[in-house]
Amino acid sequence: MLSFVSKTWVLFFGYAIICLGHGLQGTLVGVRAIIENFSFLQTGIIITGYYVGYLSGSLIIPHFLKKVGHIRVFAALASLASLAILLHSIFIIPIIWFFIRILTGISIAGIFVIMESWLNEKSTNSTRGSILSIYMIITFSFLGLGSFLLNISDPAKYDLFILVSVLLSFALIPILLTSTNAPNFENPKRIKFSELYQISPLGFIGALLIGFSHSALFGLGAVYAKGSDLTNFEVSLFIVIITVFGALFQWPIGLVSDKIDRRIILIIVSLIASVTCILILGASFISTLLVFFLLAFYSGMSLPTYSLAIAHTNDFIKPDEIVAVSAALAVLVGCGSVLGPLFASYFMSIFGPNGLFVFLFLTHLSLGLYGIYRMAIRSKPKNMESQYTPLPRTITPVGMELNPKAEIEDDYLGQDSFFEK
Repeated sequence: MLSFVSKTWVLFFGYAIICLGHGLQGTLVGVRAIIENFSFLQTGIIITGYYVGYLSGSLIIPHFLKKVGHIRVFAALASLASLAILLHSIFIIPIIWFFIRILTGISIAGIFVIMESWLNEKSTNSTRGSILSIYMIITFSFLGLGSFLLNISDPAKYDLFILVSVLLSFALIPILLTSTNAPNFENPKRIKFSELYQISPLGFIGALLIGFSHSALFGLGAVYAKGSDLTNFEVSLFIVIITVFGALFQWPIGLVSDKIDRRIILIIVSLIASVTCILILGASFISTLLVFFLLAFYSGMSLPTYSLAIAHTNDFIKPDEIVAVSAALAVLVGCGSVLGPLFASYFMSIFGPNGLFVFLFLTHLSLGLYGIYRMAIRSKPKNMESQYTPLPRTITPVGMELNPKAEIEDDYLGQDSFFEK
């Protein structure tokens, strides 16, 4: 493991800088939209553009990697992301921001695909779990830290947009100068969505609803905070809280879910999250500190639902099917993520900033109730051989190979692409 880290620390360093810039820009765009008096619905459409690009990039970029190579594609995408963020400061027009966010989403998704495929290539069955842990720690930590950079300058000016561009450009240097060989890339195995639904209707519907909630929370969280007249520091703290506590609760919830019927845990955390949304709505009229306290608990219940849905679905399949099934679930989450900010912003246009938590309440309640329905008509898996694996919300279908519980066979490479046909 130490040998692996010593050979790839440059990759992790470059990736950390990208996450730092990405964390800042995600918060900055939402805050600046409020400053420019964009409506909630306009802002929701802008945020939707990012998830359209992210889903598209995770599907398209793998094909370019085969033809062009990792380093060239990485350089092109980082340059595109660096350029795109600067365009925000030049064209203060919602519809143009929508298309800029599509470009950003494609770029960031492609960068994540490249990093994950690089790590896949360098990992073994014995090191995959440790590598995934390092990847998660860097992702959560630097995305959260990036939001704090909002406080070094006035978001109404151009400085922060330039800073994001500088960070993304700087990340190119260690990656392009690395002596680590680029991996041979192949897409994950494929599985039809109809087959996935037959394997686990709860996993299928759950992935869509989880995409709704997570994209709305992270995409519009800064918009909610700034629209609620919080200071820039409080906006940053809002994002850090949902990132950090969403990560911390993954492990205890995962341990419990490995002991009993995983659906029970998924139902409980979903219903608790929905109730917490109501409490946050009430707390918003009382105290910002109380909102932050409840927010920490809410994110701790909400964010593990992604890994829970994957683990539950994996309970019904063989280890050598985990990658294909998990990749399909990641695509479904991506589909839900496209719609989440759009629906949530509609609620915000009716109820004001609190509309975000009205939407999240309904989404988590729907997931909990659907889970109860599925438990009533289907018995639990006979052999729960899979285990809960904490996964970052940004993971792409390619990154699902990092799941240490998956069996990666020697002849795995060369299989048909999951996305072909």
